[in-house]
Amino acid sequence: MPTTGQPVSVVVPTRDRPEMLARCLASVRASLRDGDELVVVDSASRDAGAVRGVAERYGARVVRCDVPGVDLARNAGWPAGSRSLVLFTDDDVVVDAGWADAFSRCAAEHPEAAFLTGWIGVPDGQQRGYEVAIKDDDMPAVLDRSTRGILGHGASLAVRREVLVAVGGWDEALGSGARFQSSPEVDLFDRMLAAGHTGRFCPEARAWHDQWRAGTEIVRLHLRYGTGAGARLAKLIRTDRGRFRHVARECLWDWGFVALGQHLRERDLRRALVALTRMSGYLIGFVRALAVPVRDGHFRPRRAR
Repeated sequence: MPTTGQPVSVVVPTRDRPEMLARCLASVRASLRDGDELVVVDSASRDAGAVRGVAERYGARVVRCDVPGVDLARNAGWPAGSRSLVLFTDDDVVVDAGWADAFSRCAAEHPEAAFLTGWIGVPDGQQRGYEVAIKDDDMPAVLDRSTRGILGHGASLAVRREVLVAVGGWDEALGSGARFQSSPEVDLFDRMLAAGHTGRFCPEARAWHDQWRAGTEIVRLHLRYGTGAGARLAKLIRTDRGRFRHVARECLWDWGFVALGQHLRERDLRRALVALTRMSGYLIGFVRALAVPVRDGHFRPRRAR
C-alpha cells in the first residue's frame, strides 16, 4: 500500500514578473491537493497590484515585503503557512502535476530526512550550454555531510517546518536582492547538516527551470554566484571548519582552477571568462563577508528589521 503524504505549504517569492508568476502558479495549483496551502510573497514589486491579481487568481495568500531579497521573502512566506512540510519554488519554474505529492510522499517514507530536494530540468528548446539551477540526476540519494556535488536548489525544495524554526530559517544576507547575492539554499543546507540533520534527493518531484538568461547576463550571474559562494566560505571558516574544507575544495579547485584549465585547453574563451569571473566573485564575497559578524549561523543584518 502506498504511503499517504501529508499536506504541504508552498511558498513562491516573486518580484516584478507577473507573467512568469502566472505560469508558475498554474503548474503549482495543478499539483496541490485538498488541505495544501499556497503562499505568494511579493518581494517589493513596483506593481504590487499586478502580483496580487495573479496570486489571487490561483487562490494564493499574498504576503508583501517592502524590502527586496529572496531570502527575506522566503522568511516572510513560510511562517504564513501552517503545514508541517514547507515547499519552495521560484516564479521562473514550472512544476510537474505530481510535484507536491511526490515531496509529501517522500517525506512520509523518509521521516529521518529534514529536507528534500527535487529533480530540476531544462525546458525543451532552452539548452544553451549555461544552464542555471539544474539538478537532473536519475537516482534518489541520501544527502549528508559526505555528499559531493550539487545537493539541490531552492527552486524545488521541501523542508520540515520544525527544522526551519530550529535553524532560524533562511539567511537574509544571501540570495538575489541581498548583500551577498547568491548561495541561499546551500547555506541553509550547511546549517541543517551542521545541526546533525540529513536530507534526501527525490527525483520524482519534477520541475523545469526557465533558462531566460543569455549573453553578458550569464557572466554577471556567475559573478553573483561567486560572490555568494565566497560569503558562504567566509561564514563556514568561522562556524564549521570541516565543511569549509569540503566546500572550498569544490568551489576553488573543482569548479574553479580545474574548470578554468579545461576551458583554456579547449580554447573555449567564453567558458573560461565565466569561470574566471566566478573565481573573482569568490574573492570579493569572501573578503566582504569576513567583516560581517555571524550570530546563530546567520550574518548579522545591516539594520534591525
